[in-house]
Amino acid sequence: MKLNLFSKIFIITFVIFLSVLSIYMYELRESQKNSLIKNIEIKANSLGDTITFINSDNMIIDDEVKILESLLNYVTLNKDIDSLVLSKRGNYQLLVKHNSWKQLEKKLKKNQFKNKIAKSIFTDKKVYKYLYPIVFSGIEWGFLYFELSIDEYNAQLEQLNKQFYILVFFMLISSFFISYILARIISKPIIKLNNISNLISKGDLTQRSDIKRNDEIGTLANTFNIMVDNLENSQNKLKNYQLDLEKEVTARTKELKELNDTLEIRVNSEIRKRQEQEQLLIQQSKLASMGEMIGNIAHQWRQPLNALGLVVQNIKFAYDFDELNDEFMNTSIEKVNKLTKNMSKTIDDFRNFFKPNKEKISFSLDEIINETLELVESTFKNHNIGIEKEIDKDIKVFGFPNEFLQTMLNIINNAKDAYIENNITNGKLYLKVNKSTDFAYITICDNAGGIPVQIRDKIFDPYFTTKEEGKGTGIGLYMSKIIIEQNMDGKLINEPIEDGTKFIISLPLYKD
Repeated sequence: MKLNLFSKIFIITFVIFLSVLSIYMYELRESQKNSLIKNIEIKANSLGDTITFINSDNMIIDDEVKILESLLNYVTLNKDIDSLVLSKRGNYQLLVKHNSWKQLEKKLKKNQFKNKIAKSIFTDKKVYKYLYPIVFSGIEWGFLYFELSIDEYNAQLEQLNKQFYILVFFMLISSFFISYILARIISKPIIKLNNISNLISKGDLTQRSDIKRNDEIGTLANTFNIMVDNLENSQNKLKNYQLDLEKEVTARTKELKELNDTLEIRVNSEIRKRQEQEQLLIQQSKLASMGEMIGNIAHQWRQPLNALGLVVQNIKFAYDFDELNDEFMNTSIEKVNKLTKNMSKTIDDFRNFFKPNKEKISFSLDEIINETLELVESTFKNHNIGIEKEIDKDIKVFGFPNEFLQTMLNIINNAKDAYIENNITNGKLYLKVNKSTDFAYITICDNAGGIPVQIRDKIFDPYFTTKEEGKGTGIGLYMSKIIIEQNMDGKLINEPIEDGTKFIISLPLYKD
């Protein structure tokens, strides 16, 4: 099942929130559990201090009877002590329990004890084991070995677990609602903009975006509206031009009507053809611009969205295998921030592409060409087409940078379509930029199979295309040649090469 944008954003944010909160709750629970154990340890140490203080005189004079009597009374009155072993170095070891005592035949060694919860040496139940060394004046007299009851610890741990399960429940509810709200905030304007784009692609140029936001999405919506305004103005100008042309042709036709009725029929036929071609050009230009924009945005965003999903999965796997730490979390957050910045940059790139040029300016070829390659990078990677470039920097020309970028896109996208159509598996596009004394040269070579000899002279003709209906307008290379040769005083030619074709653009260098 294909997930829509809202579902993807919801799932990603929900998993991230849930993962972070789960880690926080786990660490909190372990901290509280360790605190309970620490309390037992403090209690055991306090018991050792008390017993040593009470029996210090008897221990110094080695009065075993009084020591034993004191220990037996203390253990009997203290319900927290299950067992107590008193060991005098190199002498005896006494096991004292409630109302009973005995001397151990097999002596316990000091290095076999660790302060922890474990199974008792003397019974089958779990206890807290604690070793307390007895030292007088820097001399080790012996040690006390406690086995303390953990009934109170278990009760507190059970209460802690109940609180933890309640917090987990509220955490799930909170994560769900927060993820839902974030998904709506992010996806709603994009879905709305997509619906408006569909209506405009069907010919309704009255549609405008009403999204008002002070972020990249708001900027995209504003740029979108400007683009539609320009498209509508262009269409109106073409319609007015068409009306003027019709009036002029009608006037000329009336003058020639008396001379030749056949000429009138031919003129009317040519007018109808011209009208049909102009309407087709308007529609194709509009759909090509809209489709190219939406298609490239989709390609540019698909990879970072998949990468975001992988980051979340890596967090989950690291958590499952107890490998999640501060360094891993910081690295993951840094990756997420980098991906979202790249997605934001994509919006700026496409907004700049549709910004109209009003006058000629000087610009660096390497900057515009690199910007062009960024626009098609994801699409080329998606079709396993490599790009090699050899671009000299600081080569400046004079003209319209966005129109030049459009020319580069037309040529590069034609190469991409040829790779796909001819099923080329080792596609490689080569791009070189250099200069001579007076001219800059841009060379674009591909190995997509080349252009057949019989149509090589027609590729710059208007409306000529080899693509199937609906996939090409036939005006891309025609418009590119006009931009380079008429608008920028340059030259655009095509030459055949082995297994491919080569386009060469030459432009006069900008002179300061």
